[in-house]
Amino acid sequence: MRARLSPACFTHAMKLKSRPEDFVVTEISSFTPDPTGRLFVYELTKRSLATLEALSIIARHAGLPARDLSAAGLKDKHGLTRQLFSSPRVIKAGPIDERLELRLVGKTRDKLTAGSIVGNAFEITLRNLKARDLEALPRNLDEIARCGIPNYYDNQRFGGIAHGQGFIAKALVLGNFEEALRLHLAVPHRKQNLTDKQNRRLARDHWGNWPLLHQKLRRSPERALVEYLVENPSDFAGCFERITASLRNLFVAAYQSYLFNETLRRSIAATGVATHTARNRGGELLFHREPIDLPPELPLPGPNTDLASCPELAATLESEGITLEGLQLKGLSRTGFKAAMRESLLRPRDFEVGPVQPDELNEGASKLEVKFSLGRGSFATIVTRRMLVD
Repeated sequence: MRARLSPACFTHAMKLKSRPEDFVVTEISSFTPDPTGRLFVYELTKRSLATLEALSIIARHAGLPARDLSAAGLKDKHGLTRQLFSSPRVIKAGPIDERLELRLVGKTRDKLTAGSIVGNAFEITLRNLKARDLEALPRNLDEIARCGIPNYYDNQRFGGIAHGQGFIAKALVLGNFEEALRLHLAVPHRKQNLTDKQNRRLARDHWGNWPLLHQKLRRSPERALVEYLVENPSDFAGCFERITASLRNLFVAAYQSYLFNETLRRSIAATGVATHTARNRGGELLFHREPIDLPPELPLPGPNTDLASCPELAATLESEGITLEGLQLKGLSRTGFKAAMRESLLRPRDFEVGPVQPDELNEGASKLEVKFSLGRGSFATIVTRRMLVD
């Protein structure tokens, strides 16, 4: 780890992703070209577009159904990212518009999946840094090198929080399918387009009057859900399962990620080591300042998770007022929690910290460029939080 800095407080004024070029992500893949493959593999370079948005644009451009294009992973909308996807047909390489560019890299026999991702390489510019931010960096970089970083999920994972009103999947765990549906259909937020906001305000104002609501809503996936409720006014579980599978999976993943973060935080607190405290959209985070003895992995909980092996998870479930049995989501047949394990700590590889420079976008402030690689599923923004924490 290289740091050309000379040891204080974290200011929340630090800015990420002011421009797409400030957050560059390059997928590290195990893909090996196979000349006999039936599918064509492209490297997609995109800026200010989510992966699914980009694939939809490419599919329309190529005259293909979007479902025929398979990306190994989903990359953040806010940044400049490079990743692979497969297509059953040749697509013309080169720029599609100012946001998208394609490069043919070979062929493969099978669709690309998350299993082909080894990790991601990041080039990140931290902006609007003040003197006290820079003073904290040497200490924090030394602690990162010696101790690693808790492998928390960060804000990108918590889209399933209904904008301050709770996790949709927690309502499912508690068996309150109407509340889960309300959180999805009737809670507007600032990042939605005007039509989505209007539809959700209408749902909020006319909740339960399904015929009137159906009449007032503009044509949309939400209107189709309300149409089901017109005919089946009390089948909230059946209506919820008509939500697109990818969205339902995101709702579950968001809450499962929160449960993991809380379990990891409790595990760190139980060791008694010195810590820094921070927060993200999911809640409080503890960052250890000393080497720590944690299990190599902690559970992403599902109905069959062994609670006896992880008392911190048991405490997390108790504090949430839920049980492992609740994670079975009885009453739903197509939505569920799948147990898995996740590494407790992450250790950035190939960590480089550049020189402090004047920030041309923020007068009187500094900027700093960092480069590092992480394994699949770890969050670069957790690393940047840890770099500047008090």
